[in-house]
Order: sequence, then structure tokens, then C-alpha cells
Amino acid sequence: IEQQKTKLEQKKNRLIAEETRLKLKERKMRTRHLIEVGGLVSKAGLDHLPTNTLYGALLSIAQQAKDNPSLKSVWSVKG
Repeated sequence: IEQQKTKLEQKKNRLIAEETRLKLKERKMRTRHLIEVGGLVSKAGLDHLPTNTLYGALLSIAQQAKDNPSLKSVWSVKG
């Protein structure tokens, strides 16, 4: 019984370590994505705008994309 407990404890520790690694990887991927999006804002020449203005513009764009799905393909061609 003690061996089984030890093996289960080791397995539990391995799973915890794997979960930690996956969370770290996920966080790094999210950070990279946010950096890329920030780079796109800069490339578009919008990085000088105040954050509230930029956020409002992005909300407006999101609403336009929702109302007119064909806009996405137009934007993709321009991009």
C-alpha cells in the first residue's frame, strides 16, 4: 500500500508540474500575441492616439465587422 501511495504521489506531482508548464506556455503565447497586436497598431500609425480614442476606434471597427462580415475580406486584402 505504501508503494502505491508513493507512486500516486509521484504521478500527482508530475501532473502538477505539467500543468504549471502548460500555464506558462499559454501565458507566453498570450504575451506574444499582445505584443504582435501592439505592433500592428504601431504599424498602422495609431500608436500616438490616446488609449480611450484607440479603444473607441477598435470598438467601432468590431461593430462594423459584426454588421458587415464582408468587410473582413476587404481588410484582409488591404493587410
